[in-house]
Amino acid sequence: MTTSKPMLVYIVDSDPALRETVCTLLESVGLQVCALADLNAFLDAYQPRQPGCLLLDILTPGRGELSALQVLADKGINLPVIVVTQHGNVATAVTVMKQGAMDFIEKPFNDQVLLDCVHNALAEDAVRRRARARRRIIQRRFETLTPREQEVLKQVAEGLSNRQIADSLNLSRKTVEVHRAKVMQKMEAETLSQLIRMAMLMGVLKTYDD
Repeated sequence: MTTSKPMLVYIVDSDPALRETVCTLLESVGLQVCALADLNAFLDAYQPRQPGCLLLDILTPGRGELSALQVLADKGINLPVIVVTQHGNVATAVTVMKQGAMDFIEKPFNDQVLLDCVHNALAEDAVRRRARARRRIIQRRFETLTPREQEVLKQVAEGLSNRQIADSLNLSRKTVEVHRAKVMQKMEAETLSQLIRMAMLMGVLKTYDD
């Protein structure tokens, strides 16, 4: 029986008093905390495989012209981020959300509001990690397909009929049917809708929002 890794809440804020206050609060409800003064310290301490979230002061500098949130995005750090700000407003909220933050909270904050934000972020991290694990499994299945089977999958997902696929790939309809059956088997898809969802998850089939 495997045990899941404990949740880790990172705090990045230059104010040592605030770091201590937040650490005490979060530890009081059984959460593991890693408090750091700046972005570089966070990047050194960050453990990608450990579930968690990040409380990030909005004034934390990034690198060059990039904000701290943009640096995180560029490095592919997909940790839910709660931005902590001294003076929140609509413009600030819109900006940090566009840069990838999940939520933001104003100083001085209510303890329960902060705890609610943190627990929501931890729940979101769990959802993201399950989605990434699912994507990796599906990608590995996709890689077991032959190049021709991958072509057939893409065209099936796009809604083409067997006859249309046969014409497009210069194959017989019977051959397309064989490839299609193998695609369903290797991808472990029981229905066409499952196969389409897999194609969308891998980015093989683009959605209308892309």
